[in-house]
Amino acid sequence: MDVRLLVLAAISAILLALPLVFTGRYYLRVLTQMSFFIVFASAFGLLFGRTNQLFLCIAALAGISAYTSGLLTSRLGMEHWSTILLGSIFSAGVAAGLSYVANVRRMGVVFVAILTLAFQLIFENLVTGLVWLTGGDTGFRPPPLPLGPLGSLLGEQMSFYLIAAVLAIGTLFVNYWLMERSKWGLIMEAVRNEEVASEVIGINVRRVKVTVSALSGFMIGLAGALYGYFNGLISPIYFSFASIDILSQVMAVFGGRGTVIGPLIGSAVFTYVNENIRYLGPISLSVYGALIVVLFAAFREGMVATLRRWTRLVF
Repeated sequence: MDVRLLVLAAISAILLALPLVFTGRYYLRVLTQMSFFIVFASAFGLLFGRTNQLFLCIAALAGISAYTSGLLTSRLGMEHWSTILLGSIFSAGVAAGLSYVANVRRMGVVFVAILTLAFQLIFENLVTGLVWLTGGDTGFRPPPLPLGPLGSLLGEQMSFYLIAAVLAIGTLFVNYWLMERSKWGLIMEAVRNEEVASEVIGINVRRVKVTVSALSGFMIGLAGALYGYFNGLISPIYFSFASIDILSQVMAVFGGRGTVIGPLIGSAVFTYVNENIRYLGPISLSVYGALIVVLFAAFREGMVATLRRWTRLVF
């Protein structure tokens, strides 16, 4: 059996067992947030690390799904899980659309970043301005997510953690299959390293990028909708560039963008860091901004590649 698969299985078991070590509502909440950010950082790492698409609208894609699901359940009375699926599909479509436009216009990394950042700002202004629909700055409280027997047996906090952890584990295994076990890994590597040469040998670069964007958008959408229900409030403050994108970038780049477990390492480290610098308030954003500059300038390969080089780990 592939050793990397065994490592992933061990990581999965550790994630599921963490509440046995870190007990209490506070720790459960922090662990749940970490699990959601594993998904956000993994999706960002897949987009940027494997296809050179610097999407700066992870929060918008998560928010689109959260607002879609929350509004459909609260205004139309639709069933929660079906609206989460619809919201995720909507996010996937938006991500694919952004990628398609960027590729049709032959945009480079910088221009993709500008395009997606502009989309993020449009999203934030829309959800803030459409007060009659979204509740504006204060947002709205969606109907609680029905957790069924799981909630009755384990309670709301533990149930949300297990749902988020399973989603994070599923994301890691999907990325493992894409990057390491399927032809898509080689195709994405070719596209990342040399687009023109990839087209010459018959790879449809546009299709690859749009497909990866749709998959990443779907993963972000799933996590985003559940993140909204987890917080009990769907508001611009939870789906802003500052609250999701900056952290996701730091986590992915620190751990190793385009790697399987890099986002997990980054999420674990910076969830801890984030909890310990909250007292800095707005200054914490400056800290993360400086970290992004340092990481891109001096630590581009990330922790996984560094450990691999130092210790010859299989990942």
